[in-house]
Amino acid sequence: MQFELLSQIANVTLDFVSSGHSSGTGTITAATADTLTWKAPGSATAGTAVTIANGETKILHDGDDTDLYVVVERTSATALTGSSVVLVIAAKTTSERLAEVDAAITNCLEAQSAGFDDKTVTRAQLATLYKIRKELEAKLLREQGTSARVGVPDMRDNF
Repeated sequence: MQFELLSQIANVTLDFVSSGHSSGTGTITAATADTLTWKAPGSATAGTAVTIANGETKILHDGDDTDLYVVVERTSATALTGSSVVLVIAAKTTSERLAEVDAAITNCLEAQSAGFDDKTVTRAQLATLYKIRKELEAKLLREQGTSARVGVPDMRDNF
């Protein structure tokens, strides 16, 4: 399963995303200073909070489907805060992946962050999404054997 970290909790690395996830954004959340949860793309519920100490590697399961999980490692004893937004990319065509990134960009433009009770979830950074989009666009152009930009007509033939 391919993934891209769009934002990250300091001192936590994402090592693995299990197969079976749908494409989209999932969230690793610091529930407390020493616990993390995983909410897979398309899921309504984060999994049970898992305690993780400095130097440990743990599995975080989704709340709706425990077959969906991520493996994370804590690299510091500093208190955990915030959330990591993970763009999960199922094995799809480059064009399908580009459409998913475009949807994520649209979501960011509609609302950069949302608050629930005493927690705030921040969406991916637009600059990161635009970088991913540019890379996917270049890959798609290579696959198509063209140099024109995706979605932009090639006007060279009109002159």
